[in-house]
Amino acid sequence: MDTDDNGAPQARGPALTDYLTGFPAPLAVAGTGLGLGTITSWSSHGADDLTTALEVLYAHGTRLALAITTVRSTHGIDPRGLPIETPAIQLINFLTRAAVHTTPEDPAARLEHDRNIQHTTDQAPRTTVTVLCDGHPVTGQRVTVLEHAVIELPWHDKHTVLCAGPHDILDTLTLRTATPEDLAHL
Repeated sequence: MDTDDNGAPQARGPALTDYLTGFPAPLAVAGTGLGLGTITSWSSHGADDLTTALEVLYAHGTRLALAITTVRSTHGIDPRGLPIETPAIQLINFLTRAAVHTTPEDPAARLEHDRNIQHTTDQAPRTTVTVLCDGHPVTGQRVTVLEHAVIELPWHDKHTVLCAGPHDILDTLTLRTATPEDLAHL
C-alpha cells in the first residue's frame, strides 16, 4: 500500500471498476496477441457527474505504446454533456503523454501547437480498416498523422472506441472486452 511522508495511506480516488458500474459500454482493451502486457494506467473523461469515456493506457518498456478510449453512446445524453472525443483529440492526448513531440511550455504556443495537430488530423485522409473485436471483424476509419495513427471503430453497436499509437502496434491491433482479471491490478 502506498503511504505519504507520515506513513498514512495516500488518498485514492474511485477505482476503474467503480466507474464501470455506471458506464453503459463494455470497456475495450488490447487483444492479448499484441504483447503489450497489462494496462499501466487509466483515466475517465466527462462533465459534472457524467462519465462519457474511459481510457486505458499500455506501455512498452518506459514508453507509452497504446491508448484505447471507450466512448459511450450519445443517445439520451443532454447535448451539453455530449462526448467531445475525436481522432484529433485522441492523437493530441497520446502525443502529449508519450512526449513524442516536444510541446511548447508557453500556454499560447501550446494551444497553437495543439490546433496545428488538430487541423492536420482533421484534414488527413481516412482509410477504411478492419479490426478484430471480440473475435469478430469490425470496420472503422484510420487516420495517420505525425508518424502515428488513430483508429475509430464502432463498439458493441452504439458506442465508439478510439485507439492511438504508433503504426507497428495499430497495424496488428485487436480489441476485446475487458475482464475482471484485466482490471484487478488497477
